[in-house]
Amino acid sequence: MNHQKIAKALLIAGCVLCLLQVWLPAYYLTGDGPCHVYNARILHDLWIGKDAAFYTRFFEVSHHPDPNWLSSIVIAVLMFVVKGAVAEQIFLTVYAGLYVSGFYLLLRKISSNAPYWPLVIFLFVFTHALSKGFYNFSFSIAFYFWMVWAWLRFLERRTVVNGALFFLFVALAFFTHLLSFALGVFTCAMLVVSYAIAYAQGSAGEKLKGFFINYTAWLALLVAPFLVLMIAFTQKQGGMQLHLGLFKDRIPDLLQFRYIINMDLAERPYTLLAGVVILLLLAASGIMYLQRFRVNKYDGFIVSLLLVVFVYFCFPEAFLGRLILISLRVQLFVFILAVCCISYMLPSAKVRNGAGVLLFSCFVALGVIRIACLQRATEGVADYTSARGYIKPYSVVLPLDFCPNGRDQKGQYIADANWLFSHASEYMGTEKPMIILDNYEANMGYFPLNWMEGVNPYHHLSTGNGIEGQPPGADIAGYTKNTGVQIDYILMWCYDAKVADDDGYYKLQAQIDAGYHRVYASPSGRTMLWEKNK
Repeated sequence: MNHQKIAKALLIAGCVLCLLQVWLPAYYLTGDGPCHVYNARILHDLWIGKDAAFYTRFFEVSHHPDPNWLSSIVIAVLMFVVKGAVAEQIFLTVYAGLYVSGFYLLLRKISSNAPYWPLVIFLFVFTHALSKGFYNFSFSIAFYFWMVWAWLRFLERRTVVNGALFFLFVALAFFTHLLSFALGVFTCAMLVVSYAIAYAQGSAGEKLKGFFINYTAWLALLVAPFLVLMIAFTQKQGGMQLHLGLFKDRIPDLLQFRYIINMDLAERPYTLLAGVVILLLLAASGIMYLQRFRVNKYDGFIVSLLLVVFVYFCFPEAFLGRLILISLRVQLFVFILAVCCISYMLPSAKVRNGAGVLLFSCFVALGVIRIACLQRATEGVADYTSARGYIKPYSVVLPLDFCPNGRDQKGQYIADANWLFSHASEYMGTEKPMIILDNYEANMGYFPLNWMEGVNPYHHLSTGNGIEGQPPGADIAGYTKNTGVQIDYILMWCYDAKVADDDGYYKLQAQIDAGYHRVYASPSGRTMLWEKNK
């Protein structure tokens, strides 16, 4: 039996299943994804001077080089060729390709004699963070793999090409997300230390006395420009504002591998199995490693793992002046670094091979569940966006989402583990010029497109729970009075009559009843469109 060929065939099958998840549904719906696509459409139109007078009343383009720019820029560029959801699917295809290839190259470099073990990588491609629409963060993990892989090449052969390759991936990691960038820099620094100690243990120790100083200097030189930009960015955000604690409630989430669940709680048995297997393998690897203790050149991964475990349990969810959702993001790195450590610490190739096949099987089961969920979500998006034909171009639209999980025609949740429909209405803004007021991305301050302060709906329209709250809260009359902007349409998704009992929403509904009339309801009744009275 040729295990190398079988492993290669399974690798191809895994890539095909990734592509099916992205392309089989008409939409790869995520919580914030439609918002990224909508903003990319506006950026694209501003670049070519289309409808600029309309958009610049509401938005301004930032020219300060901040993280989180990649998704908007790349999707906007893709829109020179394709439009809307197709540009998003191409973007996600590139993401999956970079993620799989980067992780694969890294594991192949640090692991040997276990052809099935790298199949574990597929488990990490589609995560809860990706399904929330955290495209920049998800992409940054792919660049983390490439960044560390390029640094290992540079450590082993210091050439201009390897140095330039490392610098490229450092830059890409920085402009996607600070967490992966910072962790990548730390991992590379720790690998300098472990390489230096490991070499010093051998016969070549005297010849390589200056290894640590030389490569530390090279690392500092190559990452220095981005460290300066990082410091400037954090200061602009008001500083770290970091208050450490011990968050024991995150232990169950870690054991269950909670943040690999995408959309449906039916995924839980498979993520639980995967989490337990990886943690058991890590424990076994640690025990065996201590029994034959000798510093390995890849031990920088162990130190990095210890750091992310500390961050996972001790960092608050909010710092830098905003909610970071640090446990969601860092939990992924706990398992990713655990996989890296297992790759070179666990001596038994048979155990790693068996685990690789088992974890790949979990990925296949998860893929089947997710594709079915995405197909239901696509039907929901079609219902939600069916109102676009009744909305005139150059209109201002306020979406009111009463069920971010989405409901099918039978009233059942479409995604009971994620708010996939938070911004689904913004796909309409990719097809005709309109201002969609729940554009959260333009309110964050670190994306390329930002609300003009004088018309920012998050500052002048939101009341109570806010326009994205449950139930939503808004003062339509006050917004028009304070900004001069008239809201032309109210778009409702999965309206629930029970919200009328909420005092805050009762006032909003009174304004809608007094100033708007219904012009459209989808056949399922889930989508309703209200137009401003003349």
